Amino acid sequence: MKAVKVRNSRIEVCDVPNPSGDGILVSVKSVGICGSDLHLIDTGMMNVTPGHEIAGVAPNGKEVAVEPMLSCGECLECLRGSQPYCEIALPNTMGIGIDGGMAEKIVVPERLLVPLHSSVNVKTAFLIEPLAVAVRSLLRVGAKQASRIIVVGGGTIGLCCVAVAKHFGAEVELEARHPHQLEAGYKLGATPRKEEPASIVVEAAGTNSALLQAVNLCEKGGAVAIPSTYWDPVQLPGMEMGMREISLIPSITYGHTDGGRDFELAAKILTSMPEISEALISHRFPLDAAVEAFDVARSRSEGAIKVAIDI
Repeated sequence: MKAVKVRNSRIEVCDVPNPSGDGILVSVKSVGICGSDLHLIDTGMMNVTPGHEIAGVAPNGKEVAVEPMLSCGECLECLRGSQPYCEIALPNTMGIGIDGGMAEKIVVPERLLVPLHSSVNVKTAFLIEPLAVAVRSLLRVGAKQASRIIVVGGGTIGLCCVAVAKHFGAEVELEARHPHQLEAGYKLGATPRKEEPASIVVEAAGTNSALLQAVNLCEKGGAVAIPSTYWDPVQLPGMEMGMREISLIPSITYGHTDGGRDFELAAKILTSMPEISEALISHRFPLDAAVEAFDVARSRSEGAIKVAIDI
């Protein structure tokens, strides 16, 4: 079968053996390129088949999304619903530490498959993974009780946070760098940022400047949700944060954050908001054009938001 392989920061499509092992053999139909993929490839930290945003078809014909973080399911953290704290979870995340979904077929433990609603196109269902990231982040800051939320950052995670916050019933304002990101946010129901601060601000850009801006936009005693990844050390805005008692609440991946499975809630949100895929997916490529797809994914200033690979 065909698969994408990364070796020494070089991307290539090649023939590989069919996957084997315990689990369900899934025929992959769509995979998203994540910003973390680009960073890991460019820094030489990835030497596997990429792709952790995955959707496909099980042998019984059921279309599914794949939860790619292979937590053990048996340790105390897993039993508590804190899958990101499982010792083996992050090293065994598909497309990060082990081979991922940019291949014609993958083997996945059955418990990590999420069936799709009949109205959801499997070619868009890979978006359930970044939506689940947004779900966990917003649940950790109590967003269900918020009437107004500001999102800083208009990439995939920022826009997914807009969608999840709208699902929770909040008024959402978006601060983004590029006009096409703002346009996508408005399609999801966001509005331009007002002058007054909010009790919850989401920092979804992953930069020093975005963190400072998020803290400055937060009300006294409020919270900044941080679903973004800081690949380099950041400087905390100590004075602004401390004098106004702003809480910084980071999050990573997904689990059972509020008693339910984050991935299932994300699937429900995608089902109820078909505009998510229309707003986020900016480009599509076949598997054979993976090299070009990754090049386009780097061109955010030129209109890329979420680049999908169809298989």
